[in-house]
Amino acid sequence: MSLNAGYNLVTDRVEDTQEEMPALAFFRRLAGEGSLPPRLTVTGLEDLLYQTDEGELDDAVRELRDVLRESGSFSGPKAIQFVFDGELVDDDIFTVRIERGGEAVYLPIGNLFVEEPNPVGPNHAVARK
Repeated sequence: MSLNAGYNLVTDRVEDTQEEMPALAFFRRLAGEGSLPPRLTVTGLEDLLYQTDEGELDDAVRELRDVLRESGSFSGPKAIQFVFDGELVDDDIFTVRIERGGEAVYLPIGNLFVEEPNPVGPNHAVARK
């Protein structure tokens, strides 16, 4: 299986890409109008969201969503692979389930995108801006 054009949300790497970066660096590069390689792996988004105060999580997700929407990063066929250390959950809101401190935590990653991520397998979903 290979990456689809768009944002690939995976729990197991689908493909080895030329470049890999942490989520915070990825969003900073997008916000700064930096260029991205055609295929990229982004790690640690679940940690970035988990470390956000619970009362500020919705605002943080909204800000990250705005960065994705305002970026011109998809002017060509690009595939971004977000690798999560958790489980994808396709429910009312598409989430990633992670274990922290012995408890399950659900993070609303589906809210980062205009359209709900589309599952293409149990460990893989694809989203557009």
